[in-house]
Amino acid sequence: MLSPVAIRDVHASRGEKVQGWLAIGETPSGPLRVPLVIINGNEDGPRLCLTAGVHATEYAPIEAVMRLVHTVKPSQLRGAIIAVPVTNMRMFESRTGFTSPLDGLNLNKIAPGRPDGSISEILADVMLREVIGAAEFHIDFHAGDLGEELYPFAGYSLTGRRDLDKKGEALARAFTPRLISLSTPDSAIPPFAGSLNYAATRNGVVSILAEAGGNATLEEDDVRVHVEGARNVMRHLGMIDGQHGPNGHRVAARDRIVVRATRAGLLRLTARIGDEINAGDELGEIRDVFGDVVERVCATGSGIVGLIWAHKVVNTGDPILRYWITEPA
Repeated sequence: MLSPVAIRDVHASRGEKVQGWLAIGETPSGPLRVPLVIINGNEDGPRLCLTAGVHATEYAPIEAVMRLVHTVKPSQLRGAIIAVPVTNMRMFESRTGFTSPLDGLNLNKIAPGRPDGSISEILADVMLREVIGAAEFHIDFHAGDLGEELYPFAGYSLTGRRDLDKKGEALARAFTPRLISLSTPDSAIPPFAGSLNYAATRNGVVSILAEAGGNATLEEDDVRVHVEGARNVMRHLGMIDGQHGPNGHRVAARDRIVVRATRAGLLRLTARIGDEINAGDELGEIRDVFGDVVERVCATGSGIVGLIWAHKVVNTGDPILRYWITEPA
């Protein structure tokens, strides 16, 4: 028989969907809590953890996890889903990007955290040990944060364990519509050390990073990438019925290169997310306050535009965009 799934006082028996709160610590205004949903299917199967809102101004991932927990029914599920729609509630309620307003730490750079650390370190520790650690598989949903527009991709941090890495790459391929990022500890592509994904894989959980959306927007196309990607993963794992979406042309990341401004002024960028560029291609121009063009921004190499910083006024050295260097996957 399928056993109950319990995390602290949130319990879901076979065929149940239960939601509740996981207390992490206290602030002067009251407890710091994390929303938790457990969907325990009618039949045996894997346990999959879904987390969003690690950076809580990344709204498309949050909406996607909310939508998944509302649409997945225990009667149609084999195994269990453990879902946290918003991991970092203080960031969510204060509309703060990148770092927690409570201690100034970036939750996705401090994993595995520590039980005797600051509030963000405690949160990372609890998430890894009690929430993600209660599952065999994990998807951490992200987007570009404030001021970042981002090209969708899925990533997995290679461990050197063939059995784990084979499963991780398969999940990333199932999720992503095109770009796969398989990182090593010394590579310049994500997931990086300090992230929940990296720490989870070192604890034996098959954990992938899923990215789509950005710049505090909530666009249906971005939400759909996350929802369909998660459903493809669930189909791959045999948790729900149905076939994968079409397996189109996949490319694998090898590196990421940042293009920076060498002059200052108003940036007019003509390149767009997902554009395929070649060395020397003109990507935009910078004009000074008199309206004169002081720099024509050109690509330094070939690749796919993967991130655009949303600022339109630049100083010398400011990042403008970052492109992926890829190879066939």
